[in-house]
Amino acid sequence: MTKILLTIAISDDYLECILDVAQNLRAAGLHVAQIMDTVGVITGSCEPSRVRAMATVEGVASVEASHTHHLAPPDAPIQ
Repeated sequence: MTKILLTIAISDDYLECILDVAQNLRAAGLHVAQIMDTVGVITGSCEPSRVRAMATVEGVASVEASHTHHLAPPDAPIQ
């Protein structure tokens, strides 16, 4: 099954323990790609069935699915 890319915002009250929040997200099924402690964001991927579990982890303010956009090559015809 295809994994969903997530951007997870951490609550201000948990910024000092963002590594603990990341560990709890891993335990909930997130494959952590990046921890941006300065801005309080963790990115990663998980199975679609685990997205709701990420939102219930203590210290998580919000969970958003990342969106990707694909551009046609420069020599492609106009669509």
